[in-house]
Amino acid sequence: MAMLTETKKSLNLKSLDALRGILAVYVLLGHCRWLLWAGNNEWNKIDRSWWSDILATASASLRYGHEVVMIFFALSGFFIHLRISKQLAEKNSFSFDLTRFFKRRLHRLVPPYIFALILTLIVDLIGYYLYPTLYHAATGDILLDTNFIRKDFSLTSIIPALFLLPSSLGKDFGTNGPFWSLGYEFVYYLLYPLWLMVRRLGAWQGYITGFTLAIAGNYFLPPSFIRAILIHYPIWLSGALIAEFLVKKQLPKWIIFISYLSLSISFIAINYNFPDSFNFFLYCLLGSSTLLIVVSLPNSIFNHPIHRLFEFIGMESYTIYICHFPLVAFVSAWTIEKFGTRPMHGWLALVTAIATLLLCHLFFLLCERNFMHSRLKVE
Repeated sequence: MAMLTETKKSLNLKSLDALRGILAVYVLLGHCRWLLWAGNNEWNKIDRSWWSDILATASASLRYGHEVVMIFFALSGFFIHLRISKQLAEKNSFSFDLTRFFKRRLHRLVPPYIFALILTLIVDLIGYYLYPTLYHAATGDILLDTNFIRKDFSLTSIIPALFLLPSSLGKDFGTNGPFWSLGYEFVYYLLYPLWLMVRRLGAWQGYITGFTLAIAGNYFLPPSFIRAILIHYPIWLSGALIAEFLVKKQLPKWIIFISYLSLSISFIAINYNFPDSFNFFLYCLLGSSTLLIVVSLPNSIFNHPIHRLFEFIGMESYTIYICHFPLVAFVSAWTIEKFGTRPMHGWLALVTAIATLLLCHLFFLLCERNFMHSRLKVE
């Protein structure tokens, strides 16, 4: 985005970048735990030290990868709608250049996406040849095999991926399962100009229309890619709504309190088996509350080393998200081929996570860095 004049006090976007870094690392660690550490049933059968038991129990906190993607959706809606939100706050109207919008989105997202497609193809083909058991879903582990059975290079997986709709026909492009959320994102970008036409009529009309589409899809459409797109749409729109709210006023303390309360309630509730229609309401609360809490953090934390580290990682989060899984799956395939199972300890998972981060940094330098845009500054 073109750089605008910086105001006296900028919206806390640095912490949102740090949030993206935390979320990307969380997803990576969760996949490393799943693919490179034995499941609980095997773990409980062996003798282990008390401290390793504590670490194993703590690692169970990495099982919320799907919820993390929901926060990514809210972040996406926030950043995409931020420029229009600023215009609305200043003059209660906005201008939108359709051609420029899509040119920028394609320039920013497609080259790293193509890079990840090629990386997945190369790594997976080598893995298929050297360590075939995992890739052929023949490990004997029900969770692994039921997941990897849908990962291949058939026309059902290749054609949707080439049209920016990976996994939309039920098959992942190779091992790269995380691609599924990119298909959703690309559709939301296509919907955005149409949604803005309704948004011109007013905020209520815009957001109620989006939520109505989700409710209609949930109750009237059979399980399908389109239905899943629609029922996730309010999560993306919740980020857009937060963008409009934040550019208009400072956050009062009671909003921060409500955000912490909403985050706590939504996190507890997602652990229960509620219907999908209610779960996606919880995901809206989860995503929007997280954004509000993060942007309310004081500017004094910007120079803290941990914040700066995750802010740095956050700038590379797109590459990390779309490139990490084939690498982790390759190591897992080697482990299963050599030892017949995943390791009983977590050291290989940790080392692989660190090595994968370093490789993704290299991939970022090779590709994504050349297609990044400057940041919009808002008061």
